[in-house]
Amino acid sequence: MSIIFNTGENDVIISNDPDKTILELAESARIYLKSDCGGTGKCGKCRCVLEKGHFRLGTGEEIVVSGKKGINTLACRTRVIGNEAVVSIPQNSISGIAGRIVEEFFLNRYHHDPPTKKYCLAFSDSASGKQRSDGKRLLDEVYRRTSLKEIAVPLEVLQTLSDLTAEGENIVTVTMGTSRDGPHMIRIEAGDTARDNFACALDIGTTTVVGILVDLLNGKIKSRASRYNAQTRISGDVVSRISYCKKREDINTLQKLIVRETVNPIIDELCSNAGIAPDRINRVAVSGNTVMMHLFLALNPSNIGKAPFTPVMRNTGVFRAKEIGIGIHGTGLVDILPAVSAYIGGDIAADMYVSKLHKGKGPAVLIDIGTNGEIVLCEKGRLSACSTAAGPAFEGYGLYHGCRASRGAVEKIAFDDGHNITYRTIGGEKATGICGTGYIDFIASGFGIGLIETSGKYNSELLKSLHLYHTVEKDGSKITACIITPENESGLDEPVLVLESDIAAILQAKAAVYAGLKTLLAIRKKGFDDIRKLILAGGFAGHLDIENAMVMGLIPDIPPERIEFIGNGSLGGAYCALVESDALDAMTALSDLPNVIELNLHKDFQSNYIDALFLPNLNENDFAAILRRRHIQGY
Repeated sequence: MSIIFNTGENDVIISNDPDKTILELAESARIYLKSDCGGTGKCGKCRCVLEKGHFRLGTGEEIVVSGKKGINTLACRTRVIGNEAVVSIPQNSISGIAGRIVEEFFLNRYHHDPPTKKYCLAFSDSASGKQRSDGKRLLDEVYRRTSLKEIAVPLEVLQTLSDLTAEGENIVTVTMGTSRDGPHMIRIEAGDTARDNFACALDIGTTTVVGILVDLLNGKIKSRASRYNAQTRISGDVVSRISYCKKREDINTLQKLIVRETVNPIIDELCSNAGIAPDRINRVAVSGNTVMMHLFLALNPSNIGKAPFTPVMRNTGVFRAKEIGIGIHGTGLVDILPAVSAYIGGDIAADMYVSKLHKGKGPAVLIDIGTNGEIVLCEKGRLSACSTAAGPAFEGYGLYHGCRASRGAVEKIAFDDGHNITYRTIGGEKATGICGTGYIDFIASGFGIGLIETSGKYNSELLKSLHLYHTVEKDGSKITACIITPENESGLDEPVLVLESDIAAILQAKAAVYAGLKTLLAIRKKGFDDIRKLILAGGFAGHLDIENAMVMGLIPDIPPERIEFIGNGSLGGAYCALVESDALDAMTALSDLPNVIELNLHKDFQSNYIDALFLPNLNENDFAAILRRRHIQGY
């Protein structure tokens, strides 16, 4: 049984699964449809056209389509139940086929000494007068070659040993992994396979998941792969996912979405690109926020969502792959990077380790800008941290023409000297939406020419004079919008727009991040001028126009030379956990250091947040230099 997806660019053919909706099937083909409602049928954005086949609609009605005229429906409410089907996906339903997810990270240096090693061993002669078991002879050889003691040996490895010795094998290769829990025997193989040692690092984000395949012999990255987190079918943020977990079945559903439908396909792609079998991977290191790690392990996250915000564990130790369902060697090890608190996860411990934040001389700040905005301040080795709910707006989620950073997404917007709008799309294709960096550029540039007022509202008269005025009917009201690309230049069947409500959503996200930073600094009796280094982490930050980010008030107005990017520090930390024997211990120690600040307990946070809802900020003293440079004091 097969389905043909026609996206207008090419046909994608996949096998059908009648238990999955067309939305889910499309995602398995890496065709990501817009679905702001998590697949409940409420937002109406995942429209598709049934061209041919036997289908079941959300109402339970079965229909057969065979004529020339297709039937419009919602992908999240429709299943294919026949042997073959053809489904067309309009461009304005597509969020991205191959999103640009940041897989790069920057390390100053590292010491290559992986905690997972392989040893080729020769069994000593059992006829030595001593009654030594095969297992004892094997362990004696490992002890002789290493300094390891009290090695944990799983039953599956003993079973393999019994098969090999029964076949007369006396040359074997043992894979050993050290961890905070002690040494573990991972596998035993016939012959010498010591040069075949692979591992995988994963960054599991709320919206995106990235993986790299690492050759542990030399630390080289063999391949990279990424996908959008399949849990976005349920919701776009961690708070909603916590609320979703009413019973064990719900938790298991979310784990299946992240493990089976996101991580395992990434591992398969990594291995396919490198020409190896997934069974050859011996270890996985996983980084992510605390809620994502709970759901990855199918732990109930409910207590994270209510005071006193208590996770099940911050430091979980090591697991065997088969316990979680990870598609590598069954007795391979899975390390979870340690979290700082309920809302400051292992991804931030990784950021701190990769950036060496704690080793700086002057006050330094780390900001990881994503669905959650985490901030860490370091002053003379003392760490303070907070988390603020930025929401998914920076990734285009919930915005009228918002989309992820994928082909056709408008990523750069500016106004020239004549106030004509200019833009650039990813891949140079016709615009099919606007990603987060495009919104930042538009708001900053529009503010600079007076098109967008301090309140975030449009100057309608100027908008009309520039022939960019448009309105959209939404929830019974007309909302003012700016035309970014007219219909004849658009990849949609309508112009690409930025609504006033989109600007409001972006300002709310930036206000959360900025207010969090200002409040944290004030608690420690510091100001923006005290920041000697500002470290920006995360994929979104890596594509920011820094000047525009300052103009719209997302980051403080400080000299650009004080700003440093580390890319995907979360992935970088997971990589370090695989190639440096002491990295995980160092991150564990770091995770215990920050004093975690609960922003909701500080009255200044709310007032700082309200100030930051304006452009660049209601408190103009925070952005005096920006206002002078842009000559926009009058707007």
